[in-house]
Amino acid sequence: MTEGSGRLELDQPTIQALLEAFDQSDWLEMTVSIGTDRLHVSRRVPGEKAPEATPVPEPTVPGPTVPEVVHAPPAHTTPQPLTGTIVESPSVGLFWRSPAPGAPPFVEAGTHVAAGDTLAIVEVMKLMNHVVAAAPGTVQAVLAENGARVEYGQPLFTIDPEA
Repeated sequence: MTEGSGRLELDQPTIQALLEAFDQSDWLEMTVSIGTDRLHVSRRVPGEKAPEATPVPEPTVPGPTVPEVVHAPPAHTTPQPLTGTIVESPSVGLFWRSPAPGAPPFVEAGTHVAAGDTLAIVEVMKLMNHVVAAAPGTVQAVLAENGARVEYGQPLFTIDPEA
């Protein structure tokens, strides 16, 4: 997006990136509006209506029963404040602990890291943003699940700085 004459607008590289993201997704439609600019892309044939949801009938043969799990909070617990250096997500995206599926994670709790070491990756529209340690220390905790959607500024790691 470019900022020309004080307003944001959809420019050619942004449109191309949005179309590539749409191409690689399973979305049926996408609409992006920025300022007065609007981009709408659809996989549907013009005039085709969105499919209506059809109700799924109840099974006539009872299946296996699933035990009910009740999660009761432990009595008198208060959330512990995060200690050490907190490493936050640089953007909204998907959190990946390893460089590739099946590869070992960059770090685990207890791993000693140097400043600049990669801790994880946050993927945004097929762009991989490395999350790095700002200072040396030992990883105390990994606060996000592999493959989870994370928000900008969300705590991802705590690191105990070197003394």
